[in-house]
Amino acid sequence: MTVTARRLYRHLTFVIALYLLLLTLGSVGYILIEGWPWTDSIYMTVITISTVGFGEIRPLSPIGRVFTGGLIVLGVSTTAYAISTLADVIVAGEFRSLIWRKRMQNRIDKMSGHFIVCGYGRVGEQVVNELLANRVQLVVIEILVTLGPELENMGVFPVEGNATDDAALLLAGIERAAGICCCLPNDSDNVYVALTARALSPDLTIISRANSHESERKLQIAGVDHVINPYVTSGRRMARQLIHPNILEFMDVVMHRDEVDILIEDISVSERSTLRDQTIAETEVRRRIGANILAVRRPDGETFVNPGVEFALRAGDTLIALGTPEQLDLLATEAEDRKNGS
Repeated sequence: MTVTARRLYRHLTFVIALYLLLLTLGSVGYILIEGWPWTDSIYMTVITISTVGFGEIRPLSPIGRVFTGGLIVLGVSTTAYAISTLADVIVAGEFRSLIWRKRMQNRIDKMSGHFIVCGYGRVGEQVVNELLANRVQLVVIEILVTLGPELENMGVFPVEGNATDDAALLLAGIERAAGICCCLPNDSDNVYVALTARALSPDLTIISRANSHESERKLQIAGVDHVINPYVTSGRRMARQLIHPNILEFMDVVMHRDEVDILIEDISVSERSTLRDQTIAETEVRRRIGANILAVRRPDGETFVNPGVEFALRAGDTLIALGTPEQLDLLATEAEDRKNGS
């Protein structure tokens, strides 16, 4: 349940509890003061706190009239509070927001193969921007309610809640997702999210940030596939920028879709692929498609950089290929890589 929904239900529950309390108080009061049966006491209480204007069902004693007057004041005050509270909910747009989020949740429930980002801080924002640039379906779990409209305007499906909560992960469709990125600022929270995500979806690809070297090992034990320390990464990047500025600038251009029509992507070779059990020379990928295979990664993690023409491809291999979007799409089709839409 979202924060907005919880707030609305909390208001409604409080109002209903007030009326039940008044009903109980009034009924018990008439039973004790006037000695009426409980049916007459409940009826008298209902017509009193609702101020419908019916007459007294039985003669009242002086104390009974004072009690009835107080009950009328409490009933009117409770009704006024209920109306103002519900009006505030509707005017503030919470009810409309609740309906919108319900529709959005229905769309999330139909999603499959999407990505989940936990936390929209400085690191999470960059991850979201990069994923949006690649036009993927994206769900962001963020505890700050105020960020919801911003994420919606970006085309992201927000889930309001704490990513360490199992319910938030389930609302984000963790069981049907292709991958999750843990961008929470606290390493212990990222460990907890990774443990929960791995339990809910064993085949999920999990990536997490780590603020210290000590946490990297813990995250890997928790089931994280790739651990990235943003401080180490940025430090290495700055050093390489000093030593090889032209190479890094070229890589930035290659990896940015809007500036050049050439990309580097990873493509998986399936069991049904025509590339399986063929050497790179036999596939004639460079001649027929135009794409270049820069590296091949085996399922066990072993990576072969710049493989020779006699290198044989196997099912389960991941090709690191360079080419235009059209060339890479053709290569993904021959590899029958479902991730790339084949």
